[in-house]
Amino acid sequence: MRESIIRTLALNAALGYSPTRVQLLLGLDVKDSSIPVDHKIVLSVLDELKQQNLVVEFHGRLALFDYQDQIEAGRLNELFFPRKLRRARWTAGYLSKLPWVRAVSLCNTTALGQARDGGDLDFLVIVKAGTIWRSRFFSALPFALLNARPAVFDKSNAKKDPVCLSFFVTDENLNLWDFSLPEDDPYLRHWFLSLMPLKDDGVMCHFWDQNHVLRQRHPLAKPWIALSGHDYSAGGKLKYSLQNSWLEGFLKRLQWKRFPKVIREMANQDTRVVINDRVLKFHVQDQREKFRQDYRLICQKYGVDP
Repeated sequence: MRESIIRTLALNAALGYSPTRVQLLLGLDVKDSSIPVDHKIVLSVLDELKQQNLVVEFHGRLALFDYQDQIEAGRLNELFFPRKLRRARWTAGYLSKLPWVRAVSLCNTTALGQARDGGDLDFLVIVKAGTIWRSRFFSALPFALLNARPAVFDKSNAKKDPVCLSFFVTDENLNLWDFSLPEDDPYLRHWFLSLMPLKDDGVMCHFWDQNHVLRQRHPLAKPWIALSGHDYSAGGKLKYSLQNSWLEGFLKRLQWKRFPKVIREMANQDTRVVINDRVLKFHVQDQREKFRQDYRLICQKYGVDP
């Protein structure tokens, strides 16, 4: 358990995040899934690590000793979370009214409650098969018109809490393992476990089951609970007035032409930018490899295998 705790805190340190005890347990990385895990034993070993000054705990947060400054930095960022969550819930409310959208989840540091003041609101959107292009078009349209999307290059005029709709998957393509880095992808594992579903019609249960490989190193992980279900009232969903297949093809061609050159060049070269009829993933500035290197260095520093 000692290595598992240090390994988990090393992953969080690489992210610049300090978890609570509950988050430590839910994200505990035992590496060998055959090892039985008891949360009481984990907490007992954690207390021993604190006595050895390898781990510190204050304000209800945990960190490796050399990364304890991240606790205070995270507390400062928590001040922005209520504002960001209100904005995120409003966004998810709009997206969930599109007839093709099945689930909307908040991602990354905002889902953890510690995003920077100027940080984006990143979303994962699950849509019905055969509708990904129309789903993205009508999802992004109002935010594009309001100039409320992230400024990739010039952030001088960027609005607060821009809405980043950079990851869409269809309900026939819920397994994310194909997008994982070779060998291991600690960031993707952590990203998956830390999702915050804001709207869900029930598909997130299948999403959890389909990604058992991503969570096999985390035996104490629990399925998410959405903050809100979909609105199935008479006026809850926009009517299916735009179902024709010609519309899907037309919006596919239109959006492809409007993609920035860098996205078209990077498309389907690796797992950073993936563009097809089942997945739209636009992570141009993908930092997973750097994160993995940082994580491995921290593990090495504390004498544990990543």
